[in-house]
Amino acid sequence: MAMTRSQIAMVVTLPWLASGVVLLAMTRIEGETQEAKLGLFGSAAICFSIGCLARTSLGLHDLMQASQARNAQAQPAQGLPGVTAPPQQPPLPPPGTRRS
Repeated sequence: MAMTRSQIAMVVTLPWLASGVVLLAMTRIEGETQEAKLGLFGSAAICFSIGCLARTSLGLHDLMQASQARNAQAQPAQGLPGVTAPPQQPPLPPPGTRRS
């Protein structure tokens, strides 16, 4: 079963929310050792990086879907009567060479 767009947005947002909660908790804790605060900061950084990775992955997926949709629209359906492919242009010469 595929996830809906709102479910995906929630999954992408959760790591950032978790990192914010951990950083907020870290600033409110009094009397803790420096090692404990650094551990909480590390946990927040990991949550933030997971959120960034999820967001980047989703963005790349959206770009790929848009590219595939454009390609599908640009290519005519094959096998249908009356539909012809656009003429092919000759390839360009390599850079630095002259055309004849």
